[in-house]
Amino acid sequence: MKAAFTLIPSESRRLIAKGVAAMKEIKDAREGGYTIICGGTTNGYVAQEILGVTDIAPQKYTAGTICNRVLCTTDADKRSPFPIILYKGNRVSKSIPEALNDFHLKTVIIKGANAIDSKGKAGIISSGFDGGTMGATLGTAVSQGLKYIVPVGLEKFVPSVEESCSWAGAKTLDYSMGADFGMFMVPNAVVVTELEALRILAGVNSKHVASGGIGECAGAVVIIAEGHEDSVKKAISIVENIKGEPVLPGFKGTCKTCRYKCIYADKDESSLPEWLRDIHTHSFQADSGGRLFSDTGQLSQGKMASAPSAGKR
Repeated sequence: MKAAFTLIPSESRRLIAKGVAAMKEIKDAREGGYTIICGGTTNGYVAQEILGVTDIAPQKYTAGTICNRVLCTTDADKRSPFPIILYKGNRVSKSIPEALNDFHLKTVIIKGANAIDSKGKAGIISSGFDGGTMGATLGTAVSQGLKYIVPVGLEKFVPSVEESCSWAGAKTLDYSMGADFGMFMVPNAVVVTELEALRILAGVNSKHVASGGIGECAGAVVIIAEGHEDSVKKAISIVENIKGEPVLPGFKGTCKTCRYKCIYADKDESSLPEWLRDIHTHSFQADSGGRLFSDTGQLSQGKMASAPSAGKR
């Protein structure tokens, strides 16, 4: 039996999170190790599923984010607290170094990604001078053999993660519309996309066959699943239950206080172009000439033909 699904990014994140929560590695860590849920919007969903809670706002469970049409960082004082660290399934008040130093081979590090390729390689953007979470975990994870579990949606598919990483590097950029950055290629990674999630949850084989959309469907993926009738029907039931997952709102940092090399850093909100302000609070309509107007009556810079959708990437 075969079935086709279309998932928008928030639905993909929910499916992937359910898949991660059901992984053997997570169950093993619950029995004899730490589960380190690092920051990231997809990891916000993962935390909800592992903990069985709904009070974690995924858009706030991150330092770096792509929203308002740029690479951005959230305001530290407005984020949800992360990482969340569990020891044998129970939440503990430890830092990442403390958890890693209390070494258990069944410990897992859950870290979202910004790129995935056909070889299953995952890439992570980092703007922090010290490399952020990857800088804090890479040495121990690689030298001691810990696994990174990497939940990442197929909307982030690129031709080659290795090549992407070779092009990046904050100090090599002469111009950056958004936070300047470098990229890590994740070693020891167990990548979980929508395809792995469907295999884990329903036992079906799946293929990513198409992508894209407009409005809230920007970044959508089309997937075909195949398997025994019972398995495919189970996959259909899972997807039907997650359809309608709310679109994740943007959570832009304050440009005025941003410390990264961005052409909009140190600018007041009123000095920013209309499209960079908190656009999720505005809707845009085009006049007969293709010019975009927000619901505040302000003219956006550019015309419809040159302005990408304001929906989720």
